[in-house]
Amino acid sequence: MSAQPHDEPEKYLVQRARDALAEDPRVGELHIDVTIRGDRVFITGAVPSAQSREAIADLVRQVLPDHQVHNHVTVEPISGSPEVESLE
Repeated sequence: MSAQPHDEPEKYLVQRARDALAEDPRVGELHIDVTIRGDRVFITGAVPSAQSREAIADLVRQVLPDHQVHNHVTVEPISGSPEVESLE
């Protein structure tokens, strides 16, 4: 049974969404912001791929099915090679 928007304080709904984003192996994101206003949830942040962006929105829809999800997550591909530190 899913919680209705008025059944649970918004801060608990936000935390539930953040926990799911951090723990779900498809997503594993710690740096996504979640804001709830009434029956709308806004997600913001940056991820390296469009697939990650969509997986985040899908997961939030699953966790908060009674909310309208507004996905403002941007795709910022990782460019270049990571710096390698040389130990001499």
